[in-house]
Amino acid sequence: MWEALVISTQIVTRSTEIFATARWFVHFVVMSECAAVAAAAVEAASKPPVLKSLPEVRVVTLRAVIPDYRAQRTLWDQVLAFTRSQGLAIAGPCLTIYYDQGYRERDVDAEVCLPIAKDAKVTEDAGSTSSITVRVLPAVPRAASAVHLGSYDALNPAYLKLYEWISKEHLQPNAPVREVYLRMDIEDTSEGSFVTEIQQPVA
Repeated sequence: MWEALVISTQIVTRSTEIFATARWFVHFVVMSECAAVAAAAVEAASKPPVLKSLPEVRVVTLRAVIPDYRAQRTLWDQVLAFTRSQGLAIAGPCLTIYYDQGYRERDVDAEVCLPIAKDAKVTEDAGSTSSITVRVLPAVPRAASAVHLGSYDALNPAYLKLYEWISKEHLQPNAPVREVYLRMDIEDTSEGSFVTEIQQPVA
């Protein structure tokens, strides 16, 4: 059902917009402070894409069709406010799931996700006043994974590399692509300060 994304220079536009959002977002969330995770991600960035399984993860999530990629900030605002009101701790790297089959200049279908502990207590009905939900992203048996080292405005080569590899391996994307923000620090402009994993479920 899911065809490979049409990769073009438009991805750069999307990534630049996300980078602007990141400048705000990082003030609230510290991405993956685990040195071992960061080091492994940096090493993976220099290697070809790989196939991997993705574990299930419990998340606070909000999905909406937003005017453009930059507008996902409004989704993060709501999700972060909810997690603060619930006293929930973020339990892993945050991610965005994109449901569109390619770049869109407007009307972007996106879902932002903040991982929380499996046993974290939610004291209010998440859906009572908004579209925020607490749910489990199911495990993915196979996903093609590529790690990008550097700012979001240079993600295009990583997408190209990933989808070229998927085609070469005769695989087919079969679910929405995920961007996982393993590390982000706008106070440090060195290449290693931004580590993003692109995860494309495949069959």
